[in-house]
Amino acid sequence: MSVIHFLNVLEGDCNIIQHDTRRVSVIDVSNAYNDIDTEEERRVKASEVRKIMRLRTQVPTDKIDYGQKKTPDNPILYLKKYGISDIFRFIITHPDMDHLDGIQDLYSEFSITNTWDTDNKKSIDADANFAGYNKEDWQFYRKLRNGQVNTTKRLTYFAKNDNLYYNEDNLKILCPTPELLRNANECGNYNDSSYVLLYTPPKSNGGKWKFLFAGDSEDNSWEYILSNHKEDVANVDVLFAPHHGRDSGRSYEFLKTVKPKVTLFGNASSKHLAYSSYAASLRITNNQAGYIIMDISPEKVVLYVKNFEFARNFLHNRGWSEPVYNSKFQAYGIIQYNA
Repeated sequence: MSVIHFLNVLEGDCNIIQHDTRRVSVIDVSNAYNDIDTEEERRVKASEVRKIMRLRTQVPTDKIDYGQKKTPDNPILYLKKYGISDIFRFIITHPDMDHLDGIQDLYSEFSITNTWDTDNKKSIDADANFAGYNKEDWQFYRKLRNGQVNTTKRLTYFAKNDNLYYNEDNLKILCPTPELLRNANECGNYNDSSYVLLYTPPKSNGGKWKFLFAGDSEDNSWEYILSNHKEDVANVDVLFAPHHGRDSGRSYEFLKTVKPKVTLFGNASSKHLAYSSYAASLRITNNQAGYIIMDISPEKVVLYVKNFEFARNFLHNRGWSEPVYNSKFQAYGIIQYNA
């Protein structure tokens, strides 16, 4: 049994995988705070930009605003709720602040054995406008990237690299490649240096479930993936949409291969989400559902959501039964797929 948690972190990304090996992977972090606020953290929390983040769901007129951005998850508290104190690997998909928000507090609260990070050359001026994020997190990340944080082992992996531990945990790296990283460093667009990860826990019928974490990958990444890993990404069960599912003028040709049963959109204003491009799959957003949990066994995957109203309407619109509450996950079951 393994579990994936897709958190509602205001604006940004954070995924948690509880592997059946009992190891824990965390992919990116946002909206993470411990109980001790620095002066900079207090300033950021009270900033007008941060307040606006909670209000700018901007749901299209044909959709319901369930108000989930007003009550975002704090990954530190969420992990502790499940009794997690040790993170085996923390994966930084790429160095944007909405994927690093609260990283310093995360490392102060948990034992993090391994850190996956790319040798990117991104820089942010100390006097820059961090737009609702904490510049101390960027300063901590720079130390981490430079190998100056001795409480964790920093590792840089690329597509087609191999490792016993992440093989045992059913993780496969599809991106980046050294060339994609080099191009990102040259042009300053770090989305195509993003980790893209495939998680494939076993099915009882001898097959594999497919969960595809796409980070903020853009067209160059997908050109590489479709040329080198097409079979890996064909017909996935759940796609964590690239760049939170934003409609950013990108190519969506990859969806003809990926063909996800379910697409999960992260934290972005709903009016910017590419609903129509992902129309062939079920689409669920943190804006609507709150946190989303996938309980995975060889026989089935059950998908749960935090928000009861969303769960009730989701099921009612499909003529399905009323949502059933799961006390372990504090969430409501809405979908089950059998192997």
